[in-house]
Amino acid sequence: MASKKSKQLTIDFDVVQKFEKTLTTASELRTGIFAPIDKISANSKTYKDFIANNRKRVIETSWGKTIVKGNILTQTHRDLLDCIIAGAKEVRELEGGSIAVYFSTTDILKSYSGKLNTNTKWLKDKLDEIQNSSIEFKQKNSDDYYSFSIIDSHAYSSSHTSFGLVLSTAYRKFFEEQLTVNYKKELPKLLKVKSALLKSIIRFFWTHSNGSNMDIQNLLKTVGFPIESTRMRQKAIKEIKDNVELLLEYGIIFEPKSKLIYRKNSFENNITFIKGKAVTRELISDKE
Repeated sequence: MASKKSKQLTIDFDVVQKFEKTLTTASELRTGIFAPIDKISANSKTYKDFIANNRKRVIETSWGKTIVKGNILTQTHRDLLDCIIAGAKEVRELEGGSIAVYFSTTDILKSYSGKLNTNTKWLKDKLDEIQNSSIEFKQKNSDDYYSFSIIDSHAYSSSHTSFGLVLSTAYRKFFEEQLTVNYKKELPKLLKVKSALLKSIIRFFWTHSNGSNMDIQNLLKTVGFPIESTRMRQKAIKEIKDNVELLLEYGIIFEPKSKLIYRKNSFENNITFIKGKAVTRELISDKE
């Protein structure tokens, strides 16, 4: 855990505790950083636009503008990061401010796939893709601007007899200053959702402590779906309509006039939030 020196670096704000008690920032899930797809298809519009734009994805929502460079980050990448943070053996603040997360690759792959999985090479490849991606985030109606890579490095640690990754100091700063959300207890259920689009929608709504509603077209834009394609947009809307009962299990109601309504208290859950360092230092559950 954090040393006395580390605590002095973070004053009285325990960033290690924030990583232990939450999974990700609300901003990451509200600005389409993780595309609503499982894997990259060279024939997809998302990939073609990414290549045409010099390997950049630009997503602009009512929460901010995001530019992802290097690789297209997907729901698979988000799933793995969630599994790693939720299943961490230890979270430690390193000298300089970066955050080390130690974990068992066997446990993480099992929690991700739901069965015994020893494909460590695949996991390392996915971590490489996250490490080799950079993110620029400009918060809406604010001067706040961040530029970071999430992962600084990853390796096997013989002293911890486990695998470990180091979250960058720039990401640590972003994480501690942003509203973060914890759905660790809901994660096993979420991982059973086969559709990457539905996962991204569920994650988006789970960043709201009480409730939210949004027109489906605006929602698709928010999670980073290519709504410019009429065919793709119609396909996405059909996928949502075909899964109305599934969405209900996650507190999301389909309204016939093409709107989705989320109410946190409409399903049993253990979703909690921690506000940013500059705002408050207390754990909250039902207040933004």
